[in-house]
Amino acid sequence: MKKIILALTLFAVPVAGCSAVEEVNRSVGYTSDAVSYINDASQWAQDIPQLAQNAVNDPQAQEKLSQELDRVQQSIADFGKTDVPEFAQGLHGQLTGYNASLNTQVDELQQRIEAGEFTPELLQNSEVMQTIQKIQGLMDQFKQLGQ
Repeated sequence: MKKIILALTLFAVPVAGCSAVEEVNRSVGYTSDAVSYINDASQWAQDIPQLAQNAVNDPQAQEKLSQELDRVQQSIADFGKTDVPEFAQGLHGQLTGYNASLNTQVDELQQRIEAGEFTPELLQNSEVMQTIQKIQGLMDQFKQLGQ
């Protein structure tokens, strides 16, 4: 009987250890994904205004801007599918809220581009850049999660 209990104990310890390692890996993976996503948002903040300026009189540039906005929306959707560890739920909720706003704002821009009503001022007056800045503002908090 003692041998069976010892064998079960020895088997249970590694299984529990694997679960803890799995959770740590999941946490590190999530944090890395979040930081990468926020870095992408920073890049959008740099690229989109110039693309918008070029799109004013150039149909090819308008198409490129539209494609970039599609890519932004795809990134939002992809990040939304990320497996979120319990400890990051609150911060992830904030980011998800900003993402929902950004997605709606990008939809509105896309509609205006398709309607031929796009101007650089439209981008400047939209909340897209402010929402991206809010997303960027979460960077330090996500980095702290990874430590």
